[in-house]
Amino acid sequence: MMMKHCIFNTIGIAAALFLGSCKPAPPTAAPATPVEIGQRIANAKAPLTLVHVWATWCDPCREEFPELVNIHHTYAGKGLELILVSADDPAATAEVEAFVAEHGSPVGSLVATELNQAFIETLSPDWGGALPASFFFKGGKIVSEWEGKRTYEEYAQTIETLLKP
Repeated sequence: MMMKHCIFNTIGIAAALFLGSCKPAPPTAAPATPVEIGQRIANAKAPLTLVHVWATWCDPCREEFPELVNIHHTYAGKGLELILVSADDPAATAEVEAFVAEHGSPVGSLVATELNQAFIETLSPDWGGALPASFFFKGGKIVSEWEGKRTYEEYAQTIETLLKP
C-alpha cells in the first residue's frame, strides 16, 4: 500500500512539473466595445501605450504587422505597451486570432465590435478612419498618432522620442 501511494505521488509530481513547464497559450483575439478599449488604454501600466488599429483584409496592415511584433520585442521591457485592435468583423475573430498567432505576436488582439464615432473618439477625434492607424498614449492621453504603414525605424524613432522624460 505504501509503495502504491509513493508511485501515485511520484506520478502526480512528474505531471505537475511537466504541466508547469508547458508554454503559455498562444495569444487570443477578443471582441471589445469602444468603452472596453478606452478602459484598456486608461489602465495601461507602461509609460507609453501604442494602440495599433489594423485588419486582416488590409494589405498594408498585413505587411506592417511583423514590424509591430519586432517593436514589441524591442520596447516591451523599456516602457512600451502594445495594444492591437482589429477592425475586422467580430464574426472573423478566429481569423484574427490565427493571423496574430501565425505572425508570432506575443500579444493578442482586441476586435472592435463597433466601428463608429464612439470608436474613433476613443482613440482620437482627428482620426479619419484609415488603416493601419497608430495612436500613442501617455497616462491615457494621446500624444502622437498617424495613419498609414510605417517602418520599424519610424516606430523606433517615435517611441524613443516619446519615452524620453
